[in-house]
Amino acid sequence: MRVLHLTTEFPWPATSGGSVRTVSQLRILASLPEVDAVTVLSVAEHDVAAADRRAFADAIPKLRVLPPVFHPVHLFDFKRYVPRVVLLRALRGVPYLAGKWDSRALRSVLRRELADSPVDVVYIDHLGMARYLPEVRAERPACRVVLDQHNVESDFFKQFAERKTGPKKLVARAEHRASARFEREALRGVDAVVAISGEDAKHFESLAGVRAEVVPMVLPFERKERPRPARPNLCYVGNLRWHPNVAGLDWFCREVWPKIRARVPEATFEIAGVGLKPDASGRLPVPEAWKVPGVTTVGFLEDLEPLYARSLAMLAPVFGGSGVRVKMLEGFRAGMPVVTTPDGAFGLPLTDGEQALVAGDPEGFAARVQRLVDDEAVRQSVREGGYRYLEEHHSLRVAQDVMRRVLGIRTKG
Repeated sequence: MRVLHLTTEFPWPATSGGSVRTVSQLRILASLPEVDAVTVLSVAEHDVAAADRRAFADAIPKLRVLPPVFHPVHLFDFKRYVPRVVLLRALRGVPYLAGKWDSRALRSVLRRELADSPVDVVYIDHLGMARYLPEVRAERPACRVVLDQHNVESDFFKQFAERKTGPKKLVARAEHRASARFEREALRGVDAVVAISGEDAKHFESLAGVRAEVVPMVLPFERKERPRPARPNLCYVGNLRWHPNVAGLDWFCREVWPKIRARVPEATFEIAGVGLKPDASGRLPVPEAWKVPGVTTVGFLEDLEPLYARSLAMLAPVFGGSGVRVKMLEGFRAGMPVVTTPDGAFGLPLTDGEQALVAGDPEGFAARVQRLVDDEAVRQSVREGGYRYLEEHHSLRVAQDVMRRVLGIRTKG
């Protein structure tokens, strides 16, 4: 079996939640003895060196990596592409979440690959790439098509509409309806759907009447002992442009952080992650809400281990969104005790005080952070709970069994 994997961003090295999940799914696909080869076709908004493509291919057996096609990943950083997306919406009714990925160049490469290479399965990674479903069906009508959704994408526009008023609310509601229609048609137009969580799978069934398979991410790990750092430093790791993360950090810095400092005056907090681009002077465009005493925004870090080593716990305040917070799983893998909000724990069967500490109000969140600062036994218990969670829910064997069903591979017995 040969798989063509179509994704929205060159995922190597995996530095964000989406790319970590994409790489995990590729590893699962390649681990199956029934799969002979996996070809990755992606887009990128910057040049990807041949050495990076080779490193990606070398990291995963059976992987063939095509040169990424240039296309904006962050649309409004490339404003010359905005009019095309607006016209697609106005003239053809294509919602933003699909129109932003529309690329003549990618369409051409995809058609050529489908026509010239043996393909048994097209694995569409992210809903936006379902924009190319007509090309896949036209070139390979007998091919099995899988749609892997990292989130309930149309829900983002519903949440966005709820935050707006007046004419903007009307526009946002219209965009939500168009997005939900596109999502429904995509879900019904493929042969198998992959969801990142049971909650998302329920949503897809409600929206389109389709049954989605939950393929868990595989996150191999080694248990680590984490000595208490010299000071109570706390850390955050995530995409610093994704609205649920930004909203969560704004809330945390304004409402929670003062309460933590009142309880633990020497506490410090470092914010790391992708998404903030330095200006000409090298400064990061840090949101005003995050510029408070004791909080430092460090931005992208090539290696997160030094940050984890100097931190007592990882904090994951998240508001809104859907899917699974990969930052939570990454924190578990790194052996970091985690404090999060209910939205941060969404999609994960977590119990407050076992795999993580969970609170949705400022006082409760601050109290849980203080518990981790003061009590070594709590830190050890939560750390071990995170490790157990990965063992029980994110093993390779479990993921392989589900992926075989997704690919339509019949198993004996």
